[in-house]
Amino acid sequence: MGRAERVIVIAGDNASSDNLMPWLGNGFRALGAATPCADIKLAAIPFDARRTGMILGSGGIGMVFESEEGARRRNAWAAKNAEDAGIDDYTARAPFRARLLGTLYSNSAYHGAAMDRQHIAGEMERFVKSIEDEHGISREEIAQHGVYFSHETSTHASPTSSCASNEVYGLREVFGEHLKDLLILNTKGFTGHPMGVSFEDVVACEVLVSGMVPPIANDSVLDPHLGSDLKLSRGGQYPCKYAMRFAAGFGSQIALALYGVA
Repeated sequence: MGRAERVIVIAGDNASSDNLMPWLGNGFRALGAATPCADIKLAAIPFDARRTGMILGSGGIGMVFESEEGARRRNAWAAKNAEDAGIDDYTARAPFRARLLGTLYSNSAYHGAAMDRQHIAGEMERFVKSIEDEHGISREEIAQHGVYFSHETSTHASPTSSCASNEVYGLREVFGEHLKDLLILNTKGFTGHPMGVSFEDVVACEVLVSGMVPPIANDSVLDPHLGSDLKLSRGGQYPCKYAMRFAAGFGSQIALALYGVA
């Protein structure tokens, strides 16, 4: 909105703590959304045909969002101080790690019962169309030179109600034949679902900086309901220009963000 030059965002949640687990864990089990599996290698399996439910997680993140002018001014000030202190390597550092190209946040008031795939697809389309209009970045360009951070929580492999099936439906509606080019990532297979903490946004920035992507957790058995053309990450070097992130929460809040290389 241009009201601040710099914003610090901090998020933390302890959903898997001894205090919250009896409430949240039992709640998700009552809904049939939490996994009953005791073997982590058989439970943390995003997009897998054998998935049986989500795993609660905990954690915290911090991010600093700056205007480009503010970031460059800060970097110049820090570089000057480093030079005065006899530190030679600071001037080579980029003023920021990645660009936030766009965001969308909406509410369908439906997710508490189930995910509304038509609403998800519609909001994905609205977001990607806004990126095309504002930045001239086509969905084909995003698919070919980007990565997608999924919300997938490993909920049971239903062809209609699972998180993965609804996400993939939305992606197919938006990217069409280009979906086969879009590399799909997932962090919840490693962290569980930390509820109010988005590890995906932090990892998205690191992926853009390093050109390295994490693999999908554990061995995968193809879920025929999702199709055979999904490009699931195997990890490793993958230089990319864009990182798209999708989240869905109770309410139903839907959030999308697109980051670009610095």
